[in-house]
This record gives sequence, C-alpha cells and structure tokens, in this order.
Amino acid sequence: MELGEARELAVGLMARHGLKGWQLTFDNAKTRAGVCRPGTKEIGLSRPLMHIYTVEQVTETVLHEIAHALVGAKHGHDAVWRATAQRIGCSGTRCVPEGVPRVEGSWVGFCPAGHRTTAHRRPTRVRSCSRCSRAFDRSAVFAWTYRGQAAPMQAAYAAEMVRVQGGRPGVAFKIGDRVRLKGGGKYGGLVGTIVKQGRSRYHVQTRAGLLNATFAMVEPVA
Repeated sequence: MELGEARELAVGLMARHGLKGWQLTFDNAKTRAGVCRPGTKEIGLSRPLMHIYTVEQVTETVLHEIAHALVGAKHGHDAVWRATAQRIGCSGTRCVPEGVPRVEGSWVGFCPAGHRTTAHRRPTRVRSCSRCSRAFDRSAVFAWTYRGQAAPMQAAYAAEMVRVQGGRPGVAFKIGDRVRLKGGGKYGGLVGTIVKQGRSRYHVQTRAGLLNATFAMVEPVA
C-alpha cells in the first residue's frame, strides 16, 4: 500500500473513533507494524511494513492501536482492550498472524536441514532451528551470513559456540548418541545415552541413573 493511502486511511479511522489531538507518525521499525504512544498522543506506523501490507492489514494495524488509545496503556492486551478492539472492527488478536508479510533482515541463518530464518541485527546468542526442535538443539544451530557473505561474529557469540560444541569446535553430540563420562570421580568412565541437551549440559541415561554432564565432561564411545 502506498504511504499516502495508508496515511489517509489511518487519519480517517482516528477521526472516526474520536482521537482528537492525536498525531499519526511513520517510523522505520521492521519487527512491529504499529505503536501507540499515549504520553505524546501519537500512533506510529512502520513505513517498511505499510509498503507491503494490504488495505485490510493496514486497517487491522491502525484499529489495533486505536483500541490502545481508547482504553489507555494500563490495559495492555487485556479483556477490556480486546472488547474495545472488536467493537471498532479489529480482530482483537494480540499477535500478528503467521501469514502477514514481514521485512526480511540482512542477517540470514540456515540450519543443517536447510531451514531459513533472518534477523535485522547481528545475532548475539547461538540459536537453533525451532522447526527442527522446539527445545534448543546443538545439531540444529543456525550458521549466519550478512547480505549473502560470511561475516565474523562477536567474541561472546564465538565463545558460546565453543561451549555449545563441547569445548571443541566442530564436535557436537545429539540425542540418542552413546557417550562416556570423563573424569576420575564417582561416575567417571560410565557409558550412557544422551536423552536431553541444553545450552551447557546433557542429560545422560546411565546404569547409575540419569546424570547431568557439562559438554566438556563427555566423550564419544570408542
């Protein structure tokens, strides 16, 4: 939708629902379509997203923010806000539906299975693919490029990646792998199966029971 058309639509809806003294502004937000600022009596719309939204999606966004303006900031997305939103013609849903267009980020991540995601800023934490696993999965970590080129990550990210890989870049176990616990303590030398994994440790099922082991405490079974 052209910005001029979006402006005309939004201003008309604001007037229809009694927002006297309120202003409409545009910004360069890429991850949210609209915002209500009661303190300054402003409704803001994302310039990049308005360009790719349909008339219906722009209308939904504006009505969503008008409902916030009518009920006040203290209500958030509660039942009072929802009832007001639905009364003025908005769906009353809190989150943006899956099918709504999004502005892709310059950072592109691919998981080993080929699934793709994007980010607008350089990732600061190691992320795994939610389509491959709902929980964090070391075997489904995203590899990132910036505008199609390999790009260095920050030192904290690189250090986390080493921890995720068990202290040895390029080495990562997955659920179902057989491993041996290292060390000379009570459980040193036990062999077990990885049944769960997180960002810093495994849950390993052994003959001594279910044990927690940091990444550095396990090694492959020869």
